[in-house]
Amino acid sequence: MYSTLEGAKKSAKSLHRLFDESGLIYPLSKCQLAIAKAGGFQHWHDLESNLTTARQPAAAEAYRRRLIAALPEPCRNPVRAWFADEPPPDPPIEGYPARWYRDVYPYLAAVTKMHRRTPLLRPGSGRGQQLRELLVYELLLNLKGGAQPPPRLEADTLAFCFRGDLEALYPEQIRHPDFERELARLVEARILDWRFGVMRVLPPAGDVEAEVRERKAGMAHYWTETSGEAGDHERLMALREALAAIGVNHALRIAGAIAEQGSDAYTTPSGAMLDLLSRLAAEGELETFARAVDLAAKIHPQNAAFVRGKAPAKIASNYFDARLKLPLQDFTAWTNENPDWPDRLIDDLSSPDLFRRTVDAMAEQVRGRAAA
Repeated sequence: MYSTLEGAKKSAKSLHRLFDESGLIYPLSKCQLAIAKAGGFQHWHDLESNLTTARQPAAAEAYRRRLIAALPEPCRNPVRAWFADEPPPDPPIEGYPARWYRDVYPYLAAVTKMHRRTPLLRPGSGRGQQLRELLVYELLLNLKGGAQPPPRLEADTLAFCFRGDLEALYPEQIRHPDFERELARLVEARILDWRFGVMRVLPPAGDVEAEVRERKAGMAHYWTETSGEAGDHERLMALREALAAIGVNHALRIAGAIAEQGSDAYTTPSGAMLDLLSRLAAEGELETFARAVDLAAKIHPQNAAFVRGKAPAKIASNYFDARLKLPLQDFTAWTNENPDWPDRLIDDLSSPDLFRRTVDAMAEQVRGRAAA
């Protein structure tokens, strides 16, 4: 968050650097626009004209929600990890950005798979099909081997970008007698885009984002069903990826709590999740709290009623008391007047936004008693 123009500029630069470290292409100007919208401004010029040191910064939760909403889908995973202070994973390949495998590779896999159904690339699509296929997959999959800069993804277009002249990009194919003709066909068909020393592999027809989500969910299911210590970390990260793909904040923390179901370190099988819920409530992460309960219930249905039943007490002690510091006597009097409040909270857990609004409305009612 920020409260000055200089702070806003630093936030935009930090955001731009974060995406660069993931292998994402998202211009600084667009990062500035997202930062402006997160702060409640219409655009960067509006921010520059109206932001003063006297302006109250946006609440953390609202700022984060608006920032994520202002960004294209590929940018949201690294931002969620950034807000949650998740450490970057080790680089999968020397010379690749630390977060490339987590944030860009799923799109590479999805685009590669989906382009196999693209008419000009599909087997049986006529003369030059194998060469056309090579011209696309040579870049995406580094078929020639050897050192190659990592494919970078344009976050807002889902195009993969490769810099260099044609001879560097296609050292073997460029000598093929049909090279120019087939390259021209791919450019005309909007499969490739070649200009200013940059070759872009454009996204295929279809919903790439849905393919990415399906792939991550499939990986999570596979590792969740796989037993053995060797897969513990893989299961955790696959579940984390699946949760992040559906827009869950603090995905790594929630994945860890779900993965620890039944751990001997706690007195109850759901101890890790209950501990996480206490911390989320104390941090004011109400929507994440609701999503964590709902996900735990779906993945471990045998403990669903138990975890849901604990939610009101977690909110009362860790949010109303510890975080908001509502007067005990006023809260007690309010609960006596509203004996059904725990049931109302439990009913609203399946809708994170509704749950947050319900909890906040209850807090305002208690405050109203104190002010009366």
